[in-house]
Amino acid sequence: RQAVAAPLGRQLVLAGAGSGKTRVLVHRIAWLIQVEHASPYSILSVTFTNKAAAEMRHRIEQLLGINPAGMWVGTFHGLAHRLLRAHWREAGLSENFQILDSDDQQRLVKRVIRELGLDEQRWPARQAQWFINGQKDEGLRPQHIQPGGDLFLATMLKIYEAYEAACARAGVIDFSELLL
Repeated sequence: RQAVAAPLGRQLVLAGAGSGKTRVLVHRIAWLIQVEHASPYSILSVTFTNKAAAEMRHRIEQLLGINPAGMWVGTFHGLAHRLLRAHWREAGLSENFQILDSDDQQRLVKRVIRELGLDEQRWPARQAQWFINGQKDEGLRPQHIQPGGDLFLATMLKIYEAYEAACARAGVIDFSELLL
């Protein structure tokens, strides 16, 4: 109840699975709209899973009787995708950019490794994919990483740089790029 009727401003609800987070968020949204007279389109509600986001939209519709389609309710990746579609130019993307799923990303990494003439047994695509995503998850681009004489790191950086160039040429981004 405290989180639902809290003063205007940002609210963060952290709790374990099955504890009622979605219920609290939906009632907070209802409170903001009905009591505080906030526009439904000025509220941002973010969750981690598609299932939770869909459930939140469904409950908003049930409780308030409004279509939540235009509201900012979704997953981190989903909302980032929506923002990039609206602001593709500012993000340096092509208007019709595509998002690579994990399998497509791995195929592209494998192609890059071949184009670089690297031994695919010694430098497996899955390992390079893991490295690239790990760096992106830390907010690191290739130019921000110093190999310091480490052959593994130097090679992974070479793959990462070539992968980034291949993505730019093809007009694609991966899931990690959505949040970068």
